[in-house]
Amino acid sequence: DQKFTLTTYSPTGVAITSSRTKKGELFLGDVNTQLKNKNITTDIKADTNSNLFTTITVNEPAPGVKAILSFKVPEQTSGKVELQYLHEYAGISSSVGLKANPIVNFSSVIGTNALAFGADISFDTKLGELTKSNVAVNFVKDDLIG
Repeated sequence: DQKFTLTTYSPTGVAITSSRTKKGELFLGDVNTQLKNKNITTDIKADTNSNLFTTITVNEPAPGVKAILSFKVPEQTSGKVELQYLHEYAGISSSVGLKANPIVNFSSVIGTNALAFGADISFDTKLGELTKSNVAVNFVKDDLIG
């Protein structure tokens, strides 16, 4: 595989990255543009298959919170909204697909370097049931990790 990447930056905060990859006889390429304005970052990526990937990230709309909107054009069911909260001893993330019957995901971790508890749950709104539910505990003490 061979890959070539070129990135340029403008004085107004726009970064443009072009890349080309050769895998055997296949050539792949994409162009990625990133615009940062205050606490909002917009990433737009176009590939050789005429797909347009867009991610809009809002950092700190409230203390410790990050909001992310992502979607792919022309695929109409690819949209997703994600909210994240990060604190010194806790992290929470929730996401939902932007379609008629989305799957809602929720995950969280609470704890310290010595002891932590976590959960990961997915709910299918079409079926009206949990499709994933995981719980974990982590304990660290000197040479013991459990």
